[in-house]
Amino acid sequence: MKILHVTKKYPVIMGGDSTVVASLEKYQKKMGHKIYILTSNCEEIIKSPTITKFGLKVNALSLDRINLSRIISLFILFIYSFIYLRKIIPDIVHSHSPELGFILSLACKIYKIPIINTCHGITFPDKHYSLIKRKTEELLLKYAGFNKIITVDQNSLNNFEISKINNVVYLPNGVDLDKFQNKRYNENNRTLFLFIGRIEIDKGLAYLIHAIEKLKDTNKKFEVWLIGVGLNQDYFKKLVIRLNLTAYIKFLGKKSRDETIDCFYKSDVFILPSLHEGFPLTLLEAWAAKLPVIITNVGGISKICKNKENALIVPPKNSEAIAEALKTLLENKTLREKIGKNGRKEVERKYNWESIAKQIDDIYQGVIS
Repeated sequence: MKILHVTKKYPVIMGGDSTVVASLEKYQKKMGHKIYILTSNCEEIIKSPTITKFGLKVNALSLDRINLSRIISLFILFIYSFIYLRKIIPDIVHSHSPELGFILSLACKIYKIPIINTCHGITFPDKHYSLIKRKTEELLLKYAGFNKIITVDQNSLNNFEISKINNVVYLPNGVDLDKFQNKRYNENNRTLFLFIGRIEIDKGLAYLIHAIEKLKDTNKKFEVWLIGVGLNQDYFKKLVIRLNLTAYIKFLGKKSRDETIDCFYKSDVFILPSLHEGFPLTLLEAWAAKLPVIITNVGGISKICKNKENALIVPPKNSEAIAEALKTLLENKTLREKIGKNGRKEVERKYNWESIAKQIDDIYQGVIS
């Protein structure tokens, strides 16, 4: 089968959707499929005859924002889609964002190519986002003509039903266990907490930083590593300085894939204090590295995590609860080990990419036949 993945982000750009596409590419190639990637024209250099960039040069940080450059790039993609699809003639197009899928949908319809879309997180039911953003996403998903929509958030199925979007199936993200076979190690005499993601407001970092402020007087030896870049990183760096937390919180910036995985193994606890999430891939990766996790109860978390079994679950926007969870895992090594081991078992049982890729293949076959 010839498969075209259309994605805003593709490694080495950090992002769950880019990692998902790279993992799918790997396992679908193992299954004997021919894989093509169509992605944004970011500054990263990618040399491959099967990977094509579209649109204007764009900074990866702006890919989730609508601006003039993005609008022009989407218009270029619309025109280019007719040329590109006729050139490669894929058996199926797999979009990883509703706007890109919508742009390609007309060309797919004309060339009679099935198109599916994976929602790596939805915003249309979440009133924290603007009405324009929510309604735009809902309309794109409803009228793009997708043969099937995959959602990685089981809780979102009801939202799709309310919006009368009926061609939706739940299938979670996976993790590439081949990359998580090392043993964890900590080189320093202190507990290391790890965050990986965009350094932006919606990741809940303000609440994590204020939680550290509450924790710093406990005389416990600990440190927090923040890996990633984002539009709000200057704000958070200034906040850390203002609260006199530079000895506790380190901004490590952008890391390569291998460096990021190494940081999982150097850490003791993974924390994701997000205000909104679909199905966080970093959670699965932390579990794969046998890391205990602290995570906020947003999106589909309640469907995949059990408190004090494979995670400590805290309410969003609650510094006190985050501080208490951090303190609990600082003091209770037995609980840390239990949560980490249970997380690894959960990944091996439910979220192995080899199994997920086969289920996606079944979806492809269902829309092609």
